[in-house]
Amino acid sequence: MDLNFIGFLHPSLWVKIITIIVLVFYVIFTFIVFTQVKMMAQILTLPHAQGLLRLISIIHIVLALCLFVLAVVIL
Repeated sequence: MDLNFIGFLHPSLWVKIITIIVLVFYVIFTFIVFTQVKMMAQILTLPHAQGLLRLISIIHIVLALCLFVLAVVIL
């Protein structure tokens, strides 16, 4: 009987997989936040805050993508 599959059941592997899945959901969440900020900018007229909020949401997306790539590389 081959017991090589027991290595697959190692807890650290599951922690890595769950971490990657959570980060994928976080990246999806950041795109939803960006969409909501874009919709809010169309509805409300905030002359100075509009560009700043869009910039912050874009920075949020970039940082979330960098975090995801870093986690994939490290894990």
